[in-house]
Amino acid sequence: MRGSAKVRRSGREILALFLLIASGVYGLGFWSLVTFDPDSAWTRYELLDESGRTARAAWHGSKAIALRLEDGLDGPETQNMQLIVAGAHDRAGDPDEAIRLYRAVLEGPMGEEMRPADEMAIVYRIADLHLTQGRVVEAASLAVRIVEAAGAGHVAHSRVPDAETALYTDYLDRLSTDLRGLLPPNDRRPPIAGETPDLLVAAENMTTLGAYYAARGTPPETAAGLLSTAYDLRASLLGIDHQDTIHSALLLGPVYERMGQVDKAVPLYLDAFHAQERTYGANHPVLSLYIRLLVSAYEEQGRMTEAEALNLHMRNIFSDAFGARRYAANQDRDRTADINRPVSEAFPLPASYKPDDLVAAGAEAIPLSKLPHLDEMKIRMASIDETTSMPASLSALLSQCEQPGEALSLRSGYRSYDTQAQLYRRAGPKGRVTPPGTSEHQLGLAADIDVNGRFMRASDRAYRCFEENAFRYGFILTYPQGNDYLGADDGFEPWHWRFVGPRTALLYREIGPLGKPQEFLAALPCYEERAMSGLFLSVEGRDVCLDTLASETTAQDDKAKGRGETG
Repeated sequence: MRGSAKVRRSGREILALFLLIASGVYGLGFWSLVTFDPDSAWTRYELLDESGRTARAAWHGSKAIALRLEDGLDGPETQNMQLIVAGAHDRAGDPDEAIRLYRAVLEGPMGEEMRPADEMAIVYRIADLHLTQGRVVEAASLAVRIVEAAGAGHVAHSRVPDAETALYTDYLDRLSTDLRGLLPPNDRRPPIAGETPDLLVAAENMTTLGAYYAARGTPPETAAGLLSTAYDLRASLLGIDHQDTIHSALLLGPVYERMGQVDKAVPLYLDAFHAQERTYGANHPVLSLYIRLLVSAYEEQGRMTEAEALNLHMRNIFSDAFGARRYAANQDRDRTADINRPVSEAFPLPASYKPDDLVAAGAEAIPLSKLPHLDEMKIRMASIDETTSMPASLSALLSQCEQPGEALSLRSGYRSYDTQAQLYRRAGPKGRVTPPGTSEHQLGLAADIDVNGRFMRASDRAYRCFEENAFRYGFILTYPQGNDYLGADDGFEPWHWRFVGPRTALLYREIGPLGKPQEFLAALPCYEERAMSGLFLSVEGRDVCLDTLASETTAQDDKAKGRGETG
């Protein structure tokens, strides 16, 4: 009996040993298959993914892809696998491997043939993953790609379909919250390390992205965080006198003002003013931009004595540069020819209005973004005198402000009432296009400017040149930040410049109400009279001409209501 039991026990042990060896051989064979055979590894990925074991599935998926690449299989099938497995790593909480695979897709043949909307979806996902790891520099560079894909974000004129523009805007809005958390607009921002060339590229990207968010209007904290980081990088690497640093200051200051932090804007304006003073001299007209910004900020702070001193300095600069009687010759003809005519919902044009001095802009040495025979490639001659006209002035301004890597061209000039009506119908209630009869393009005096084939942005170096110098050529920015002419949150149009003639533009720069160009044109006779009488300053911080305009408008409204002329 004992011998029989021993035999049975020995048999079971032998069987167990056999099964163990067989299991080991099978396991070794299975491991070899999923480790060295790409098809087996991919099958394992699919089974694990279907069962919800995403992290293990993602590992096998990456192994299958690596094996295929080792075998030289880098075609569309492998690219599609990379996209699928990147999503698995994304869901499994492995951002670095997800980023690596997403990038492989974008940089491969699939990325080259991908629809822009699909490409930007991946770019957004990579940017978002970088932000989860606190990598702001990498995220900002990717977000700029989305900004570029969306054009300038002006839906009615964009070459990107409306649905895609809305999608890209949504991506950027989603990134905004994390960017705001990682780059607060105060001294708690983490330092950014790296080599100088890389840091300057980072500053450029943050400037572009910050300017985008600033133009959107909300939330200002995101724009402030990006722009202040860019400013700090440029100031430390290039110095406060460098034009790029000054550009960052001009973008950041107004954002601080919108946040109610004028005390942070003033030092930026002062540094920019003194930097340009060192560059151009104490009496150069370029300084007028910085004086206007400082005066407005000082008035908001109640520092009227300092504001008055700067206004006096402005008058001295302009008197030296343009003559003591610089406004005496202004004006009747300009008004008769509608060169100084305001255009907005409060000051509409009739449907029949069409200027009689339109000329082809291309024939006047102005670079074009569209075919030369189109109506939009026409502008007014608008001759002020024998030597000054809109085409000559625009051509000279474009020549002065074209920067390295920034080619300037005319995107849109004259638009008829009917063309404006079509654009307005397309835009619908979005509020980014003025109703027909309320567009300066119908006057033939507006010029939308392209930079490298897309709308000029506030982050473009050419824009700062326009801000500093356009008034000397007779142009003003008539849809500035914070305007309500378009009835939209993003009514700021840094590409839209209106010709009003050099004398009127000069007057607007010197004493016009900052950010209220249409009101200025409506009250132009009052401003001219005060200028020629030497009454440049407002009374106790109040603008007499604007007050008079408001009173006249109220009286007209009351009179209309008395006649029963209601909405």
